[in-house]
Amino acid sequence: MGVCKGAGVEIVLSDTSARSVPAMVAYTEQERLGGESVRTQHRKNFKNSLTFLTRFVGLNGACRDQLAIEQKHVTFKTKIGQNNKLQFPVTHQGVDHLFSIEQVLALYLVKLKEFYELAGHKCEGVFTVPSYYTNVERQGLLDAIEIAGIKCFRIITESTAIALNYGFFRRKDFTNENPRVVAFVDLGHSKTTITMARFTKNDVVIVSHISDRNLGGRDFDLAVMEKLGGEFEQKHGCDPREGPRTRLRMMESIEKARKILSADKEAGINIDFLMEEEDMNRALKRDEFEEIIAPIMTRFEKLLCEALVISGLNADDLHSVELVGDATRTPAVQEVIRQVFGHQELLRTVNAVECLARGASLQAAILSSKYGGEPINIKDWNA
Repeated sequence: MGVCKGAGVEIVLSDTSARSVPAMVAYTEQERLGGESVRTQHRKNFKNSLTFLTRFVGLNGACRDQLAIEQKHVTFKTKIGQNNKLQFPVTHQGVDHLFSIEQVLALYLVKLKEFYELAGHKCEGVFTVPSYYTNVERQGLLDAIEIAGIKCFRIITESTAIALNYGFFRRKDFTNENPRVVAFVDLGHSKTTITMARFTKNDVVIVSHISDRNLGGRDFDLAVMEKLGGEFEQKHGCDPREGPRTRLRMMESIEKARKILSADKEAGINIDFLMEEEDMNRALKRDEFEEIIAPIMTRFEKLLCEALVISGLNADDLHSVELVGDATRTPAVQEVIRQVFGHQELLRTVNAVECLARGASLQAAILSSKYGGEPINIKDWNA
């Protein structure tokens, strides 16, 4: 969440002073929760805690393959209702409800609206969506925004927001005679997007972007969980992968271990009383981790190669490669990028967490009648 203020962009903090708010909501006996507060009660209220909300926007009964993929990563159930619409069965204050994704997402947006108001800002402006979003998914978000009572100036892709955030304050470094071409590799928790952008003094041009909506850090964690869960079942005769609470505990511990392996050669996965009073104590070495995720890395390499093909560029045409998203800190990911793009130095000059909010805030300022700066043209790209 960001807002243009003065000569820069200010990040709007949550009620716990966090600089980002996870897209999740929960329904309890007493209240409706949104954002960070959902995490603390997720394990005991897993059926009514809805996570990865933006992943379900635009999905319906015809999207069975995608729904099956999403179900591997969540603890709640979905239902197909009238008109093939996706619904979420939850219990709130002792009453069973069926909510649509637009209603659930609107609750989350209302929570964000409160944070803006607490900071003394009006909640209206530009929203970002993943580059793979279709018109149906965009309309679903617009419906949620309308339900939440927020004014939306425009919806832009995450690729555009990242490129605008990168180029806006660097215009003095660009020339019209020699455009700068930058590759942005965004490997986040759930998806991957590779964007090629060209920068001149007054233009930001998205040359191309390509996405894999099912390739992210959570897929690394899921692969490790499948292996460790199988070992646990073989040793103790019970499968922790089948229970929502045990899956949650495993995924939390594995995610922490993955982040440790970004810097260290070994990480410990220690979970007391995981299932039937049996503990999981396992050392995970980086080499073993990379072996487990090797099939995912093969998909990632193919996506990078395809990104060059559809852009019509060669690796030598790139001025630099910018890494966005926490999963790009994985050494195996960086090695694959170096092999494909040929750049030994991978840069992180844009904030991996805040760049989307900053880019959207800049776009909102440009659309505002109060914008008095030097004009900048943004040319997006659609497949």
